[in-house]
Amino acid sequence: MVKELRIAGFKCFKDIKLELNNLTLFTGVNSAGKSSAIQAILLLLQQRQSENGLLNGKYIKLGRFQEVRNTIINARKIDIGMTVKNADDEFECSIAINSEEKITKNNFEKIKGLDFVYLCAERIGVEDVYKQNLEKEYRIGIHGEYAFDYLSKERMNSIAEQDFRNMEEETGSNFGNQVDYWLNYIMGYSITAERIPGTEIVKVSYRKNADGSMDVKPQHVGTGISYISNVIIAALSCKKGSLFVVENPEIHLHPSAQSRLLDFFSFLASKGLQVILETHSDHIFNGLRKNINSKRIQAEDTSVYFFKQNKELLSTPVKILIDENGVIKNQEKGLFDQFDEDLDELLGL
Repeated sequence: MVKELRIAGFKCFKDIKLELNNLTLFTGVNSAGKSSAIQAILLLLQQRQSENGLLNGKYIKLGRFQEVRNTIINARKIDIGMTVKNADDEFECSIAINSEEKITKNNFEKIKGLDFVYLCAERIGVEDVYKQNLEKEYRIGIHGEYAFDYLSKERMNSIAEQDFRNMEEETGSNFGNQVDYWLNYIMGYSITAERIPGTEIVKVSYRKNADGSMDVKPQHVGTGISYISNVIIAALSCKKGSLFVVENPEIHLHPSAQSRLLDFFSFLASKGLQVILETHSDHIFNGLRKNINSKRIQAEDTSVYFFKQNKELLSTPVKILIDENGVIKNQEKGLFDQFDEDLDELLGL
């Protein structure tokens, strides 16, 4: 598990430390550093695929050093590091990038085996057909473009991590059963994906479980169902100790589905998957609080950061303290308080 993330001289950050946990939420106003914190993680992890280091690689393309250094403090160097803890060891892993774009690495041999899945905000949605992962480079793809191919291949196999199985009595134990359980729980649908022989495509269909209707193409169900399907598939492809990072998991989801999605993430995080979410949704945030209150996940196994900027336009993430009952202990202005402000205005308060 990644226990701590440190960022200095990178984009809007002067020098910060973030405590990461089983389930971590990044939220806050626009352009305050949430995406940049995710980018710092991606920049670290894509160094595993390069001998010389990369600002532009598998997960993220940042351009040149001058474009991503913190110009407010006139940073001459970027430092990004993390503390990793596993069953046998705790160690530091870091990179330093100078103005000549030379990257110095530390301890990257220790995280080459870290299983990591990242889904960006620009995920694949409704398509006539989906691509097969013929290159076999990355099982899901950063846009979720290979998620349905992964389902087509793994549907009848056992789920990768047995502890991630939902143990409801009527839920089967294979991968497809588990995907269907959570898709039905969140959206009321089940999914089928199959490779078309002699082609490079995957055919996907959905069925609404409440009325036993026939299978239909993705175009004939809500857009959010395709978006959430690849999130579920991606998460269930992981194992204990995997790191799963998702930007804006709430895309195209009704508030009730967003809340139930947090039941899914809380369940997996409580079983050993490390989940990092970037979100603008109060339903995601309150879904986490609900799960803490109901003891599906312990408060001490969660972290929430509210990103804001100070007068110098430097990012200053604030750790939001939530007690064992899901109660916020240090409410920040702008932390999902717009509903209350709008209601006050409507009531003339």
